[in-house]
Amino acid sequence: MLGGGGPGGEGKGTAPAAHLVFQAVEDYVDFTGICALFYDDGYYLIGIPEDIRQLFQQAYDDGARIHANSWGNGEDPGAYTTDSANADDFIWNHPDMLITFAAGNAGTDANGDGVVDEDSTGSPATAKNVLTVGASENDRQGHYECDANLTYTNPDGDSCQSLGGMNDTMTYGAVWPDDFPADPLASDNTADNAEQMAAFSSRGPTDDGRLKPDVVAPGTWVLSGYSDLYQEEYDSSPNPQNGQWQYDGWGFPFDPYYKYMGGTSMANPLAAGGAVVVRDFYEKVYGHSASAALVKATLINSAEDMLDENNDGVNDNAYPIPNNHEGWGRVNVANATDGTAQFVDETTGLQTGGVATYQYDIGTGGNPFKVTLVWTDYPGSTTAAKALVNDLDLVVTAPDGTTYLGNVFSGGWSQTGGSADRTNNVENVYVQAAMAG
Repeated sequence: MLGGGGPGGEGKGTAPAAHLVFQAVEDYVDFTGICALFYDDGYYLIGIPEDIRQLFQQAYDDGARIHANSWGNGEDPGAYTTDSANADDFIWNHPDMLITFAAGNAGTDANGDGVVDEDSTGSPATAKNVLTVGASENDRQGHYECDANLTYTNPDGDSCQSLGGMNDTMTYGAVWPDDFPADPLASDNTADNAEQMAAFSSRGPTDDGRLKPDVVAPGTWVLSGYSDLYQEEYDSSPNPQNGQWQYDGWGFPFDPYYKYMGGTSMANPLAAGGAVVVRDFYEKVYGHSASAALVKATLINSAEDMLDENNDGVNDNAYPIPNNHEGWGRVNVANATDGTAQFVDETTGLQTGGVATYQYDIGTGGNPFKVTLVWTDYPGSTTAAKALVNDLDLVVTAPDGTTYLGNVFSGGWSQTGGSADRTNNVENVYVQAAMAG
């Protein structure tokens, strides 16, 4: 999410000048008594409060307006849980704070058809008002670099030095053979095409049919800070290094300060950093304190439709947006802050049956015209058939009277006809070649 930003640093992060509020929720647990019969000692998320609004409130009171969460519960994928409702409730009552959640790493091809199965997103990433982030692939051309001047140890005694300092990033089938038994996933490299999804990234939809994830960001072989205190290969609280850099993370470390990591837990902070940049952009360019809904809408509207979501090596856009692999696409912060978009950040809301109308003049026809509507919805009921409470509809009318409804898409672009979306609190109209007028 952020780095030192100094000229000598290897990684600056997405928002290097941001101020960070850090909350530690994981700690080592040494189980005793009867608990030791059922649980292994190790690191657990024991710091997550029963009511997660307390977690958000603490950061909010310290000045945070973007809250990144790389944790979740995958026991009931797709469900709108109490945690989901509480996340929605917090944003409803604090509309200037965007909360982001990692979609999860439960993606799998259980039926062996070579396509990642749907319905694996855990809670609270199933909430309506949060930004749910999936993982796309990094592009390291199938190899990663590590420092051959240092000797790293792993349980097998291998070292980066003996492997030449440049190593294969491996395939999904080699790393997770049970999860990805069939091609094209099994033979696909984990970091050789930025147009591809990370196969392990959890997919949507939610149980009530909402699109998830909202967006994706790189989540394979991402350089992350190296911890002197925590080593994944150890199962004891001290985690001593004993004078050597331990084999930790994904592959061998880049150097004593950076290691490679992966998962939606890496993608989520990249997207959250992008949200920080977007919010800062609105403040500095327009003098406007953007709402969570506006920041979310901006990231969605500017995202790029990925071209090889099924990882078959052909950039043919077989799964155009919106889809339950990438949502609305891969985050593109440059697009989000290029200053070409117009925005409305409505705070008064609408009465039932109300209409808000906005007119935009398009000087030159034939270019794409994209409209995104995001609203912060009242928290839903965990027992209701649908989580949506307030149903808004996006309607775009062209100068010749042609009408487009929100979320009626084919081939990645809006189509005429269809019916109004009664499920999502994100609606888009993307006209491929807009008419002048």
